[in-house]
Amino acid sequence: MKLIVAGLPKTGTKSLAKSLQMLGYKVFDTKDNYKHFHKKWTRIMNHGGVPVDFRDMYAHVDATTDVPAVYYWEEMLKAFPDTKVILMLRDDEQQWCKSMIHQLMMLAECGLFSFATILSPSCKKFQKFINDALRLTFGVVPIQPGKLYYPNAQALKIAYRNHNARVLKVTPEDQLLVFNCREGWSPLCKFLNCPVPDIQFPHENKRAELVKEEVMSKDPAYQQIWYEIVLRISVIIVGLLGLFSLLLYRLLR
Repeated sequence: MKLIVAGLPKTGTKSLAKSLQMLGYKVFDTKDNYKHFHKKWTRIMNHGGVPVDFRDMYAHVDATTDVPAVYYWEEMLKAFPDTKVILMLRDDEQQWCKSMIHQLMMLAECGLFSFATILSPSCKKFQKFINDALRLTFGVVPIQPGKLYYPNAQALKIAYRNHNARVLKVTPEDQLLVFNCREGWSPLCKFLNCPVPDIQFPHENKRAELVKEEVMSKDPAYQQIWYEIVLRISVIIVGLLGLFSLLLYRLLR
């Protein structure tokens, strides 16, 4: 691993991940970690992990962003003590908190998660993964079908302060870049010792657009979930029709 992205969600993690990919880095975000390391991350999130776990997972990955990895940034630094660390910050914590609450509410209210866990094993599995990651990072479990989520702004701000303070305290100064995505390519490329691209710095996941259903619908994992839902509903309908036909047959005999 060449780089640990220690910025919390909604500090520009998707934009930074995209920019690193444009610079040639192999980046794993939440979906990649779920796809490739679900079992390992589930064990780590529920029972703990050791440096060798992270060395094994990220031996051929250049950087990782977002939950659950960001919660374990310090353990990753122990596994890769010479790697560089980027801490992204928003202009102020109130701005970050407002954005984070919007993201959590989008997750909580997403139509997919409101009923699909009953019909889709894939959705139930992914929901638990996300909930475990957010529970560790922020102490919240936003995706609970049938239950309302009420955000605690004060608790989120405390988590934000504590996380950032720990990164600043622990990371060697010569390995750390404190970065705001508004700064663009220049400080990032200087830190990474690479040329500045002649293209605009990316801006991804504006206002939690990645959890909007019209965006998610393009994702293969999302399509798999809907396939499972349609399949199970079809089986239920066929079963009910069969039962109705049997009852009707007996009544007409």
